[in-house]
Amino acid sequence: MTYKTFIFLYNVSKTKKMKLFKASLFIGLITLLTVSCKKTDSGTGNAYPKQVDITYRVSSTTANSLVSITYDNETGGQTTANNPALPFTKTITKTVNKYNIITLGYFVNPAQTLKLEILVNNEVVKSQVYTTPNAAMSYTFQ
Repeated sequence: MTYKTFIFLYNVSKTKKMKLFKASLFIGLITLLTVSCKKTDSGTGNAYPKQVDITYRVSSTTANSLVSITYDNETGGQTTANNPALPFTKTITKTVNKYNIITLGYFVNPAQTLKLEILVNNEVVKSQVYTTPNAAMSYTFQ
């Protein structure tokens, strides 16, 4: 083997190694980028079961009181407040699982304009205005 042939083969080998190194580096960077952008449940508050504060609010510009308000309580049952004054607010602390449903409803006679709101950890997750004598709404944890 001549010196020129040796240098040529050495350069070809070096070029292949450099291409392989660059390709490996590129694949490594793409993998790192993909893993670093992946969402996790840790720290996001999406892990279940979890403990939350639930606030039920009922208000009206036309009514001062209702016949009743019914809401889901801490134990999974329902509580009815009879003849509550408005505005009505009730906050509970409850452990919930994904897809658990909570409800808030009312009854009034005659029909009035009422606003029902459900807040989870001080954030409104459901809000609705009704003009009927009775109604209910629900929220599903996602």
